[in-house]
Amino acid sequence: MVVLLVVLSIIVFVAIDYLIQRKKKQSLASQPGAEKLTISKIFHMLPAGVFLQPSFTWSKILDTGNLFVGIHPVLMGLIGEPDKTEMLQQGQEIRKGDTILTLHKGQKVMHVKAPLDGTVVSINPDIDENGSWEKLSHTWLYGIKPVNVADEVPGWLIAEKSREWLNDRYQQMKSFFAQSSPQSQLGYTMADGGDLPIGILSKFESKTWQDFEEKFLN
Repeated sequence: MVVLLVVLSIIVFVAIDYLIQRKKKQSLASQPGAEKLTISKIFHMLPAGVFLQPSFTWSKILDTGNLFVGIHPVLMGLIGEPDKTEMLQQGQEIRKGDTILTLHKGQKVMHVKAPLDGTVVSINPDIDENGSWEKLSHTWLYGIKPVNVADEVPGWLIAEKSREWLNDRYQQMKSFFAQSSPQSQLGYTMADGGDLPIGILSKFESKTWQDFEEKFLN
């Protein structure tokens, strides 16, 4: 009887320990970053029903005629966690092609360009200079009063056209990084299946950042 009780106690102990370890593994798996994210997996983070601009910004036209303007999640994903962000001030006038957001990663810098002329009438209070790449990807940055949005909309993309454009640009980005990497580093910079990992730009020097901005953001 004593031996039986000891055996049962061991079985119960092992079962409890198994459940505890399984719970820990499930908890770790649910944490951000536990699964290696790739750029193609964050395409869906773009808000629904918005216009996409070639500057890798997006806009949503409000009932007032003003716009919410945000940054495309693909661009933020390529940079990863910025060390610092520089934003515009409320009331500031902008011209199409002006820098509306400067992203710093160490000594490396990326400039995001305005998709239209207008005036900054509001700034998202949830965004600050230490905002994470995910927060910057999920929400709008500025409320902008446009000078003449009707002239710009025909050049913007929505729905299927935006998806086709994004897929095409993404293939170009993959080629860009493949050509920018020494052959020995291709496996390091590219994820499984040739996808681009989150923060891939952080693995490159300032010259590559400048080349990327010139090719994809200008």
